[in-house]
Amino acid sequence: MEETHTRSYRPQAIVRRIRYHQLASVTLAGTYVLMILGAYTSAIGAGLSCPDWPMCYGTVVPFLHPEIITNSPYSALQIFAEWAHRGLAMIVGLLIISTALVAWYTRERAIVRGSAVFAALLLPVQVVLGGLTVTESLEPVIVTSHLATATLILVALTASTVVSWPALDAKISVRR
Repeated sequence: MEETHTRSYRPQAIVRRIRYHQLASVTLAGTYVLMILGAYTSAIGAGLSCPDWPMCYGTVVPFLHPEIITNSPYSALQIFAEWAHRGLAMIVGLLIISTALVAWYTRERAIVRGSAVFAALLLPVQVVLGGLTVTESLEPVIVTSHLATATLILVALTASTVVSWPALDAKISVRR
């Protein structure tokens, strides 16, 4: 009786494992791209090209106001890099929260759940540090803390993604 129940349940469980792994993989990749974009923004000297936070020159999309770009001491590329970093950060933040919620409600393994939730718990800290990076004019300790927190989030998401690998997760579940 129990084997029949396991067989009918197993395809659904496999699909859930694959879907979670796909979400975690997209979140991990997005986080990595966000970190690369942040590094690029810093490397081209664009860290303060949007001088206010959370807006950029008092607007959500500065490119809709040509006078902003014309009168700024920064190039359009620099403003775009900083603006894109902020926009991508919002999307990745939502993905991190989604990944943590799905892990919390569907994953049995503590490492998968815990690491995804840890990444989500670090998210408000990261957002505050991102804002302080701008409002405190790139204070080195804040910039370093912003990068360190991003790295911790990346590591936590990596753990959740790797351990949720469908084949690995299925082998571990079978052993129980």
